[in-house]
Amino acid sequence: MVKALVCRGPHAVFAFVVVLAGLILAGNGTAQAASLVVDVETGQVISADAPNHLWYPASLTKMMTVYVALSEIEAGRLSFDDKIKVSSYAAGQSPVKFGLKAGQVITVREAINAAIVASANDAAVALAEKVSGSEEAFAVRMTAMARSLGMARTVFRNASGLPHDGQVTTARDLAVLATGLLRDYPKHYPLFNQRAVTIGKRSRGTVNSILSSYSGADGFKTGFTCGSGYNLVASATRDGRRLIGVVLGSPNRGQRVHDMTGLLNGAFAAGKKAGMTLAQLGNVITIADTGPAPTILSGGSCSAAQLAGEQAGTITSAARLSGWGVVFGAYPERDKAEQVLKSARDSLGPLAKGGRPAIVQKAYEGTARYSAMLVGLDQQTAGRACKALWEHKAYCLALSPQVLANPDSVWR
Repeated sequence: MVKALVCRGPHAVFAFVVVLAGLILAGNGTAQAASLVVDVETGQVISADAPNHLWYPASLTKMMTVYVALSEIEAGRLSFDDKIKVSSYAAGQSPVKFGLKAGQVITVREAINAAIVASANDAAVALAEKVSGSEEAFAVRMTAMARSLGMARTVFRNASGLPHDGQVTTARDLAVLATGLLRDYPKHYPLFNQRAVTIGKRSRGTVNSILSSYSGADGFKTGFTCGSGYNLVASATRDGRRLIGVVLGSPNRGQRVHDMTGLLNGAFAAGKKAGMTLAQLGNVITIADTGPAPTILSGGSCSAAQLAGEQAGTITSAARLSGWGVVFGAYPERDKAEQVLKSARDSLGPLAKGGRPAIVQKAYEGTARYSAMLVGLDQQTAGRACKALWEHKAYCLALSPQVLANPDSVWR
């Protein structure tokens, strides 16, 4: 039973009655999972658990990245055949990525396909830069588009879904986005049902196993970060009836498919019944919904330190380093490393724009030291960055991808 509700808008009384009549919503406390199933034709919400609770979208973000790109294509400002020259910033995104190289030329279609099928962060950022000039400008566009669709609680800070504490959504908002994709770009919906993508000589299979495991499933997206857990948006049809399901916060890949399968089976079996619509559900906020997005997974590769670093936008795990890197020194105190990193980025100006900041702890001669770094660069930019700092008598060492990827490497 819902212990406290804030009902907003003209449908407040109706929403309150329907919730008490049996729609499952989270009450007090922080949700550790969220889900929703909606009938696309009627907009009726068939089941919902913490549907308005804030959540980190992870790679479900790419659904909006593609929505914005499709809006540009439909408006005639962009074409599937347009060329994209991959920037060092896009190529340097953290995994999961397709492996695009700085300077590589791909098409808009290839970028969209890689973002959907392979959940490629590098492709998503390259697409964002093509549309808006920068990922930051594209994220502003994404948030504005979310508002125009009625995604009231969603904010985007990047095009990939990589961790950012200000990038949040809800199960209900993601269902709104999915229905918007179906409604506004039906001829492009098959993009979300592809099983593989090829760029050049490299191919990647889909990461969305629900497409093959659930009868009638034909599209949408997976997502994962430590903060969000394993997420899935899926659409399926049976007997001419289409449902959209959203699952957020599952503990592993298998469980999210299991959770989605149960939700869709139950919703198809329930049939059509009168109830709250997706639009009306946006007016029902519980006390728990006003809190921050939860952190779902911790321990192991999802350590608290890594999560804190990711959410702050700074890499803290050596396993997440990519591309060429430049190190500005290693220090016994993290605060000192952060000061040096900030000073170096300020000194480099535009040269630092394509890199991702990193503070990585390494043991040197038995003592823990914190390396201040920029990573995700191409070789030329890394060399130019160090040359610029050497001219100011500052320390800088360029590190190849092979060195960064070697767990036994030590730099200072």
